[in-house]
Amino acid sequence: MWLQGVGRSLLVSIVAGMVVAGCHTSDRRAAIGFAFTYHVQAAISVASEEIALHRQGRGPSVAIVYDSAVAGDPADVEVRRAEQLAAVPGIVAVVGHSGSRASLAAAPVYNEAGIVQVTPNSTSRLLDSAGAWTFNLAPDDSVEGAFIAAFVAEGLRASRVTIFYENDEYGTGLRDGAVAALAQHGVAVLDRVPVDQTSDFRTLVAASLTRGVPDVVVVAGRQLEAGSIARAMRERGVPRAVVAGDGALVLPLLTRAAGPAADSLYAVAFWMPDAPDSLSRAFVERYRRVAGEPPQSVDAMTHDALMLIADAVRVVGPSRAAIRRYLRELGASRPPYLGVTGPISFGPAAHPRLVMAHVVGGQPHRVVGP
Repeated sequence: MWLQGVGRSLLVSIVAGMVVAGCHTSDRRAAIGFAFTYHVQAAISVASEEIALHRQGRGPSVAIVYDSAVAGDPADVEVRRAEQLAAVPGIVAVVGHSGSRASLAAAPVYNEAGIVQVTPNSTSRLLDSAGAWTFNLAPDDSVEGAFIAAFVAEGLRASRVTIFYENDEYGTGLRDGAVAALAQHGVAVLDRVPVDQTSDFRTLVAASLTRGVPDVVVVAGRQLEAGSIARAMRERGVPRAVVAGDGALVLPLLTRAAGPAADSLYAVAFWMPDAPDSLSRAFVERYRRVAGEPPQSVDAMTHDALMLIADAVRVVGPSRAAIRRYLRELGASRPPYLGVTGPISFGPAAHPRLVMAHVVGGQPHRVVGP
């Protein structure tokens, strides 16, 4: 066990031996930084087990260096977190950070240092221009906005919506993507309301309803905002469907915030544990054994990001430049990497992975998606 301290944050390092092509006698270590919120720790344990299963002979060890974060940490904290991880001896890549704002704040640090950054669940399209060393697994906010709009118009047959959005990189990006796509479907947007975790949701909902009653409410925000808006709508006697972006699907926090209105909630996911393929079934089984509960979408995405980097180390060695080149080649000169969430590649050949889930009985149930 290789234990590494980074700043004031809690760090857990899990080491597993790996074979690296063409490097059978090296004792070097390759460290993968993991900058994410505490609730995905089980994903680290599952990934470390899988990394250990790949061990063949001698080669550099691979460590997952975990720097716990808090959702909503300010940008300067994320920058310091990135600087601390970039200084870890043997660091070859970082998975994170947790959300669009944090990932964008950290990106310049990793790009300047020449360290691969793989963002598992960030959706801001600004990441496309964050630098040559930044790779985003999730479909961006324009793709997700189009997916939400299609479901609202075709699945829920809505002609009028109100949009509540969190006033940050994630929320405004998703708002803009949804608004553009709703217009293409001929759906009118009655109101656009900025919110944050400190908002008086009852007052905002009441004020918005004076501008028109929507067929569907869209929330470009996270679990507290989506659940609280659904509850406030129900309390006003407007039992409308509430369709939220991927940032809201954190259970049971979402259903706690919604209370009796939880059954009105739909949310985007990048993956769901009912996926029938063999990789997903095996991941769900391993995760349940470690965590005692089924994985959520973010768990699968972070797992895939970690395993993607570990596979790159196995194939091309612990060279930062070689790992970056490996990721660029996926879907082009190399086949996509087969992850739990689907084939992974970057650029024009990327495979979007989106599911619409309906929250029923406190659990998400797939209504649209592969």
